[in-house]
Amino acid sequence: MSANLQAILDRMNAQRVLVVGDYMLDEYLDGRVERISPEAPVPIVLQTDCRYLPGGAGNVVCNLRSLGAETELLGTIGKDGGGTELRQSFLDLGIAPERIGLLEIPDRPTTRKTRILAGAHQMLRLDREDSRPLSMDYLAWILAELRGRLPKCQAVIISDYDKGLITPSLISELMRLAREHNIFVAVDPQVTHFSYYKEVDLLTPNHHEAGRFVGRRLDSTADIEVAGFEILDRLQARNLLITRGEKGMSLFSASDRQNVLHIPTQAREVFDVTGAGDTVIAVLSLAVAAGATLAEAARLSNKAAGQVVAHFGAATVNVEDLRK
Repeated sequence: MSANLQAILDRMNAQRVLVVGDYMLDEYLDGRVERISPEAPVPIVLQTDCRYLPGGAGNVVCNLRSLGAETELLGTIGKDGGGTELRQSFLDLGIAPERIGLLEIPDRPTTRKTRILAGAHQMLRLDREDSRPLSMDYLAWILAELRGRLPKCQAVIISDYDKGLITPSLISELMRLAREHNIFVAVDPQVTHFSYYKEVDLLTPNHHEAGRFVGRRLDSTADIEVAGFEILDRLQARNLLITRGEKGMSLFSASDRQNVLHIPTQAREVFDVTGAGDTVIAVLSLAVAAGATLAEAARLSNKAAGQVVAHFGAATVNVEDLRK
């Protein structure tokens, strides 16, 4: 690793990143299957454990904290047990209470994804959520918090799962503030919201999402290249990173239309891709905030993704992992 990249890694813990998005609670019910139910042709899972982890935008925060970054959170939770569990998980990560900008909404549940596992096999996932847009009163609170938190940060990550927080008016104000304060904005977009993100610094869709946006399958590298510049043109975005699973990732820049950086995957074994996109956007944004070029940051994020997919469940990397 070059001395410049070493210096970038050294500076990561001096950066603060705002994570705006859909915060969720991932619940894992572990157990084992010993017989089939007499009531219906379904397995009976004998529960042996229950685990809670931050999901959605929360997993991005976990990745940033694992890398040593300071974080500001902005989103919503329910006034319920799931919200209490989620808030406590961020306190356990060492995040100061005043930096946890999670609005508790009494009549809206914390988004929760419950996975029932038998060994390493996922038997069922149960989702609890309310993805209706926020009321104007709640949106006003979010906007006020955004204006107070964003200027303190070196980068902003938008983690969009289409659970009701992200609206055109929120993104418009966020982009205005980011331009005013010269702050880098990266977006992990929901495909139905691509049009919200015009002129952002970086979009990080996977190849399936990119294909859905342009309306066709992207089977080859040539397909990816044509689609990448089409997305840049339609959104007037500055940069685009398309993650491609076992084929790595492709980085596009509006300022250099002659070259596309194709980065092959570094994964040796792939056990679980859960949360890999969160790792990519966290490492990339933090590296840019610490002074990396987008190409340098993309290579670091690709290395990180190759490490997390070798583990079951959402995993994180730390700076020492990236030095190896």
